[in-house]
Amino acid sequence: MRHAFLAFLLAATSFALPGHLPAQKHDPNVAPTGPRTPDDEKKCFELPPGFEAQFVASDPDVHKPINIAFDDRGRLWVTTTVEYPYAAPPGRKPRDSLKVLEDFAPDGRARKITTFADGLNIPIGVLPLPGTGGREALVHSIPNILHLKDSKGTGKADVREAVYKSIGFADTHGMTSAFTMGFDGWVYACHGFHNTSTVKGKGPGSITMQSGNTYRMKADGSRLEQFTWGQVNPFGLTFDPLGNLYSADCHSQPIYQLLRGGRYPSFGKPHDGLGFAPEMITGYKGSTAISGIAYYAAEQFPAAYRGHVFIGDVVTNEVVLFKLTWKGSTPTATTHAFLRSTDKWFRPVDVKLGPDGALYVADFYNRIIGHYEVPLNHPGRDRERGRIWRIVYTGKGAKAPPPARKDWGKARTDALLADLRDPNLTVRLLATNELAQRSEEGLTKKLRQVALADKKGEADAWARAHAAWALQRHGTLDQPTLEALAKDRSPLVRVHAQRALAEMLPGSGQGASLAIAGLKDADAHVQRAAADALGRRPDARHLRPLLDLRHAVPAGDTHLLHAVRMSLREQLRPAENWKKLGKGLAEKDARAIADVALGVPSPESAAYLLEHVRNYSYAGGPLRRFLHHVARHGDRATTAGLLDFARNNRPDDLGHQAELVRAIERGTQERGAALDNATRSWAVDVTGRLLGSKVDAEVRRGIELTGVLKLEGQQAKLVALAVARATPAGQRSAALAALAKIDARRNTGALGRVLADASSPIDLREQCARLLAEANQAETGAQLLAALPSAPARLQNTIAAGLAGSQEGAEKLLELVAAGKASARLLQERAVTVRLASAKLPKLKERLAKLTEGLPAADARMHALLDVRRKGFAKARTDVAIGARVFEKNCANCHQVSGKGAKVGPQLDGIGLRGLERLLEDTLDPNRNVDQAFRTTSLVLKKGRTVSGLLLKEEGAVLVLADLQGKEVRVASKDVEERSILQMSPMPANFAEQIAEADFHHLMAYLLTLRPAGP
Repeated sequence: MRHAFLAFLLAATSFALPGHLPAQKHDPNVAPTGPRTPDDEKKCFELPPGFEAQFVASDPDVHKPINIAFDDRGRLWVTTTVEYPYAAPPGRKPRDSLKVLEDFAPDGRARKITTFADGLNIPIGVLPLPGTGGREALVHSIPNILHLKDSKGTGKADVREAVYKSIGFADTHGMTSAFTMGFDGWVYACHGFHNTSTVKGKGPGSITMQSGNTYRMKADGSRLEQFTWGQVNPFGLTFDPLGNLYSADCHSQPIYQLLRGGRYPSFGKPHDGLGFAPEMITGYKGSTAISGIAYYAAEQFPAAYRGHVFIGDVVTNEVVLFKLTWKGSTPTATTHAFLRSTDKWFRPVDVKLGPDGALYVADFYNRIIGHYEVPLNHPGRDRERGRIWRIVYTGKGAKAPPPARKDWGKARTDALLADLRDPNLTVRLLATNELAQRSEEGLTKKLRQVALADKKGEADAWARAHAAWALQRHGTLDQPTLEALAKDRSPLVRVHAQRALAEMLPGSGQGASLAIAGLKDADAHVQRAAADALGRRPDARHLRPLLDLRHAVPAGDTHLLHAVRMSLREQLRPAENWKKLGKGLAEKDARAIADVALGVPSPESAAYLLEHVRNYSYAGGPLRRFLHHVARHGDRATTAGLLDFARNNRPDDLGHQAELVRAIERGTQERGAALDNATRSWAVDVTGRLLGSKVDAEVRRGIELTGVLKLEGQQAKLVALAVARATPAGQRSAALAALAKIDARRNTGALGRVLADASSPIDLREQCARLLAEANQAETGAQLLAALPSAPARLQNTIAAGLAGSQEGAEKLLELVAAGKASARLLQERAVTVRLASAKLPKLKERLAKLTEGLPAADARMHALLDVRRKGFAKARTDVAIGARVFEKNCANCHQVSGKGAKVGPQLDGIGLRGLERLLEDTLDPNRNVDQAFRTTSLVLKKGRTVSGLLLKEEGAVLVLADLQGKEVRVASKDVEERSILQMSPMPANFAEQIAEADFHHLMAYLLTLRPAGP
């Protein structure tokens, strides 16, 4: 099924005058009204009492805004696009630009708007560089991150240098965005959905990111490094006063507080052995189209709105308030209404805290909700309109937004030092950035005086922390000052001292004693920052204090616990540190080490884990994970001892023994090796006992293991199970799959027999057709050709799709149709046409046209089916509860709703917003709108076998795909000869035939209830 996620989304062509839209069937993904003027749009805003939305700028001065950022002159920089969603092609000058807004009136209006750079190609991330007087900026423009410079003082960039190359742009709503200067002088950024980028700057090394990630870079191009892994499509970053970094993410959770080195959920991606980093919200009721994020640290808003986060939701047309509560160092977010609009064109794609304390909102203003939900070339996509809004509090007790400093770059140093006490975090950071750029005589002394001022006020604590960062970025944060800061009366200052220490540790001679002391601090935030600092310098001497903190973490402080676990793991990356663990570890210490050992892919960690499970009892998932790790990473001596342990661990529990066999087999396969004879013999014994069981689940497990291990000696048993009509359907299906894995060519007879058996369930016959097609041999193709003429229509479609997957089979299929032995309608099926195209037959287009001449168009038949189901739904008496059960049975193997189900394909929270028409299309015709990230991967293996499905991940030497049922298919990388992407969905094209029509209607009713409810 399709999904409803975006990032900055939206886009493209001017559509119609207000109130004059063409008559058409309403698509819930397309706003039903025309565009409004800014004045009329403003009337549609709903804000809490006392708040006001003020107009800043709009088209024609600003087209489609994407990211916004303030410079050291208090000006607002805006990336704008008319190209999106299609990148400008080579040979044509791109039409996008970078604008600068300034001279703001008391009512927020920008009285001066200039173009700093044009000729950009879907620019997203932007950061005006501090210390340059607003004459330099980083900006992304396909495919690079550019350093733009106004070298002549004209207000327009005349120098362009690609400082980081290059960012993937296969998906233009998931490139790089949200350039944000950190306290530490690094520029933090998001890398978006589906794209793969190998990014390199001027310095040594590069990083490769696939889909959602965050990273950081030096503005001069000298260094970059990955910060976190995962998230589906992060689009927005913000810091809080403690230096915590938050991201807005589309399609996993709307907000994360990011831990350096953490892994976050994404489609099919594995974690790092420690599990995914913790969440701070679950069950968000809005959409999965989250764009832009701002932590409010200022005083213009009332106290109830301070210390919380604002995020744009472009589907629900609102800026949502996420209120934070804390348990130790762990935040939890709850959602509340803030800015809502009844104008469905309102698309808040970025949100920023201004130096005046107001909240600035970039409004992509567009009729189209989604990037994929509506065709990219839909004429309703708007290219021209865009707005910038300022949200201020004007209610009881309000103070007018203070005028921003006109130019931090020209301010006296004493004025900048005073700004370090400002209640607005944006002001403090602008001042810090400017101070970090200066090199005047006496500056270090002044900064040190501020940093060491022993005052109680909150503002003074802010000043001390920011002064420390200015010193650190100058390279003048000396040991005595750092020690004093680490013992400061304010927890905020102590946190920043530990963060500064983390930046200094890797390349300095300063010791880790301050960080070790920080682990014992009374404040959990300090403890967490200290753990992160120790993680930057692995040393076996750090294990004891980290273990002590690990055991003392209070329940519920998930962020602290995960940070400590990651730091423990880092101490164990050097091989020599395992030797320093010593003998006789207390049990709780030994178990804590085992817990993080899964995150260290080394022979040493494998050896430790094998010895550990010999000494301590484990069962179920933990034991399987340990043995899998040993099999994958252990050396020969370690893996030699693995068999003896596994074989004697609850040897009479067949289910348990089967799980251990599978764990060891998977680990061995991922290592790129094969099971040795002794282990294989044990596996044969276990599978033999399972096949002889009278328990259905055990028999099925034995069948599956037999296929995975390709145990040829068990083929006769499998054939008997597969062909016998009395065998339970689940066992028959498993046996057929196992026979194909062992050797489809040798087992063609059994597969063909079931295929041709009209009394066998249609699902089994379809399975045989797919298995025979995947074998891609002359004998298996002959079985398909023989069965085709007499097969029912549903099975014919499956057989034809299978034949079309190879050049020889495709040719035979066309010959059958030409001879009148197969219906020409088969050549109109999407699953068939896509595969025919990949077979590369000569003159295919002409031959298809001739063979299908006179037939109604394929779309006409699909429209008829859609019409039948639409009318049937209108008359049906549906039950949402039954629909939920239908979903659980047929869809939850690939999709999640409210955190339940598998995360193979997109999660479907909020999918009801699409309405019945689109849901019908998505389920009945899944290949109509195929998101490129969810297209079928086809693998041609050695000996001609083919495998297809949704590629999930690579685990060592293994490719992992999901088949039509969402089950894992594992293929050794060394066996793949050719890999290609088919323009089709892995979802079954005949989904409607797989469930009863009444159940289909119940399912539609259930899906329609999954609508964003707002906060």
